[in-house]
Amino acid sequence: MSEDAFEPTVAAIVTSFNPSVDLISHVSDLRKLVTHILVVDDGSSQDASPILRTLEEDGVDVVLLPQNSGIANALNEGIRRARTLWGPDWILTMDQDSALGNNYVQNALRSFQNATEKGMRVGLVSPESHNAKPVKVLNGSQDVIQAFDPMQSGCLIPVAVLDEVGLFDESLFIDCVDTDFNLRIRAAGYSTPVGSGCNIEHSLGETRPMTIMGRPVRVGGRSLQIIHHSPVRVYYITRNIWIIVRRYFSNDRAWMVRRLWMEVESNIVRLAFGPHRTKFVRAWVTGIRDAVAADLGRIRPQDAARLT
Repeated sequence: MSEDAFEPTVAAIVTSFNPSVDLISHVSDLRKLVTHILVVDDGSSQDASPILRTLEEDGVDVVLLPQNSGIANALNEGIRRARTLWGPDWILTMDQDSALGNNYVQNALRSFQNATEKGMRVGLVSPESHNAKPVKVLNGSQDVIQAFDPMQSGCLIPVAVLDEVGLFDESLFIDCVDTDFNLRIRAAGYSTPVGSGCNIEHSLGETRPMTIMGRPVRVGGRSLQIIHHSPVRVYYITRNIWIIVRRYFSNDRAWMVRRLWMEVESNIVRLAFGPHRTKFVRAWVTGIRDAVAADLGRIRPQDAARLT
């Protein structure tokens, strides 16, 4: 969309890592909704080069990071570059496998205006739904509905908020990066309203058959599936959620208990129905160990080897 036809200016930061060819169509669709797009590739293999080259040939700004440095670093690099290049009013953060509904950005901006007119300081506008399923929201009666813990993909963030609370925490590497950011903006007195009419289509990741004693669980003849995270991802999730607890538990204990319970539920499903149960337990123990030691950043190579 041209800058003359769209005010205020919105720069979308799309992070990629070994993307599929779908990234090309996602970016093409996104260009119709925002003023500028920057794709930040986080150290993909050479297999991704044709996809990234196609984007560049289509006129998309692409930043190639020399090595995989984590989602927070990729987002921050994109935000800094976008601000230097274009000085946008808003940043829209996007994953490579996310696609926005029609009028998403306009709906989000309208929701921002509605919330500010009701006296709220808005830190970000969250999607209202993921794959047409409503996002979890804060408990209690509210004039403006707020997302509970917005996933970063699809969030529209005023640049002024980034100036006040800072960028994403690169020490977390991946997982809970959005949770940390959400809690920081809330601690600064900002809200997280959902954007009315803002649906994001987002890949739920790899799925695996749900099994008990090695046998697939079936209902009505259909094999049930669970969302699968590798043991290394479970390490990051475990480590970082406990870092989040240490940082923010005293700010809002009810919120934190609810967030922790979400992780407990996920881990129960992994342990009861998923593969690699022994490695998952090892990932939990290693993640908790490093959380206690505040050992952040990329997982140690020897620990990654034990979990793969």
